[in-house]
Amino acid sequence: MAKGQKKIKRYRRIYGGRSTLSKVMGIVLTVVILAGIACLGWVLYEPVSQFLSGTMKVPENTLPSSEPGDASQLAESLPEQPQTDSQQSVTLNLSQVRGVYLPLTALQNTEQLSQTLSDLKRQDINCILVDAKNAQGQVLYQSANQTVAEVAAQAAGAVDMEQITALAKENGMTVIARIYAFRDPLSSLILKKAAVKYQDTEMLWLDNSKENGGKSWLSPYSEVAQMYIADLSLECVRAGCSAIMLDGVQFPAGYSLELAGYGAQTKSRQQVLSDFVQDMEELLKENNGTLIYASSAQAMLGMETSSYDSGGLYYPIENFCPDVRPAILASGVRPESLTMADPAGQPYDTVKAVLLQLKASGADKSFLPMLQAYTDASSSLEYTAVQIEEQIRALEESGITGYILYNEQGNYPLS
Repeated sequence: MAKGQKKIKRYRRIYGGRSTLSKVMGIVLTVVILAGIACLGWVLYEPVSQFLSGTMKVPENTLPSSEPGDASQLAESLPEQPQTDSQQSVTLNLSQVRGVYLPLTALQNTEQLSQTLSDLKRQDINCILVDAKNAQGQVLYQSANQTVAEVAAQAAGAVDMEQITALAKENGMTVIARIYAFRDPLSSLILKKAAVKYQDTEMLWLDNSKENGGKSWLSPYSEVAQMYIADLSLECVRAGCSAIMLDGVQFPAGYSLELAGYGAQTKSRQQVLSDFVQDMEELLKENNGTLIYASSAQAMLGMETSSYDSGGLYYPIENFCPDVRPAILASGVRPESLTMADPAGQPYDTVKAVLLQLKASGADKSFLPMLQAYTDASSSLEYTAVQIEEQIRALEESGITGYILYNEQGNYPLS
């Protein structure tokens, strides 16, 4: 293997594939055939006998290093393509991130992006969050992945991720790529075996009626779906992204959930999600990337159980991005710490109260909260640089220093 190359550990829970024992058996069978051609079958009598009787022993140096029965054992190792210095990703320290979200439109013009990054750098921003695969299933960067081509997921105007990360590096910034996982109404239409079905039929389950815009979902139980997400994540890391923010790691939400079918399964829904994010974290670590699990603060606190997005802080992974935008917290079910009548109108109090509750529930976790940097239509308060600073102050007083500012248009009223 050439210097600088690394191996991608493909974990059985994500990638499937043959076991180590089956590989050894395959090798032995090949040797038997070749030896038979050479008229040396008598030499292979003992291993063939062992194979047929089921008593073959696997050589110790072929066994995976993980504990027996651990489903995250290596299934196979494949050489990674060499990376140039400008493409090498760096393990991300969430406490040092001062980031902003930039939409696709802000990335498409190189000259404009260069100016935007220069302006953000002067505002002490050192990280950008970009969408690699959105909640509609579109892949927003130029991907060489075969499945992206098969399902026609490549978005019009997709950007060159390596160019984005190179420009960011020139400005002293890192890049986080956000990937929506199982919330994917595009690929689930083509990868039907990987999609959620109506009970035990071959019909796709939809989260609402067709007339009301119902959408299909990828099944978290599907190895094909898991592999697709893992492959895109690795592609982004190879292109220079320091971290992958996984969103939509859940079972479907919507109507007629009792009719959603996943086939006969031995794992609980909570367990399959937990296993998936653990494998993704380990896979990215092996490739110098960082996994960040993103979800609503309510879900992380176990308040959204219908989609089984309730493991949250109980998943045995390190990094979390809770959505603590006051306008989002003001709608739907509220954490018990939110006692104020107008959460969106009190950004400091709202963010601090929720973060303290999150930290109490996940004291050993690293947090990179999503903060509000826009004025919501339903809010009684205009969000300016003052309200952004109030949210950041709430973070710091809660013992958290990293954050991502979110504005759908990518416009930030920074001081």
